[in-house]
Amino acid sequence: MNQTANSSSISARFGAAAQTYHDESCVQRTVAEKLAASLPAGEKFDSILEIGCGTGSLTELLRRRFPRALIYAVDVARPMIDLARERIGECSRIHWHVADARQFRPGRDFALIISSSALHWMTPVSETVKRLAGMLEPGGSLVSALMVKGTLEELRAARTCLFPTKTAPVCLPGAEQVLEALAAAELKVERSRQEAFRERYDSARGFLRSLNRQGVTGTANSGCKLLNRTELRKLIAYYEQTFAAPGGGVLATYRVLYVTASRQR
Repeated sequence: MNQTANSSSISARFGAAAQTYHDESCVQRTVAEKLAASLPAGEKFDSILEIGCGTGSLTELLRRRFPRALIYAVDVARPMIDLARERIGECSRIHWHVADARQFRPGRDFALIISSSALHWMTPVSETVKRLAGMLEPGGSLVSALMVKGTLEELRAARTCLFPTKTAPVCLPGAEQVLEALAAAELKVERSRQEAFRERYDSARGFLRSLNRQGVTGTANSGCKLLNRTELRKLIAYYEQTFAAPGGGVLATYRVLYVTASRQR
């Protein structure tokens, strides 16, 4: 899938899920909070570019943390931007932009470029990182939290076992791949760490519904062949038997890479 088609698919999926995304994206909100908390204490970024702002969870945290900063909030899905603006309210310091970050031309550089639970959708990650590095001020920081290989590994294992010809291609980058991309873009990795979230859902059906309401699955353009109703029932039964959570429900894993890199002066 080329970059334009990839962007259109992502825009369509997340745009359609905008009204349900915020309530369903518990992991993503937690990650955004941790990412914001990881920013250096006392640092006063005067210009911030947020990539993949979604419904504005991180945007709101940045607005509070840096009350004098100019914030450019970018997302490829207009309904997400509209909802973020509605949630946060009008703020003269926040400039909202509906755009693919890889093609965004702000006409300026930034002291901080930050992204939470978004960069993994922008493939290949090497090209995305290179583009973002070019928008950093000398001495500026790129701070990101992104899902990496191993996220939703239970779902992939279940589909591979039951329907090997309908397994989605692996599109999430590995942690090492991200770190290599940063180095290739001539950014210095200041720190990085990984974290795994094991989320419990009431049922496999509820888990799949939650993914759909986040825009993660549900269209042929997502790179995954759709299951028919019979196959879906088999998947649900297999998942509940194989990945049951202690005390009831099912488990799903999200693997997150947190990384801070800087452009040398």
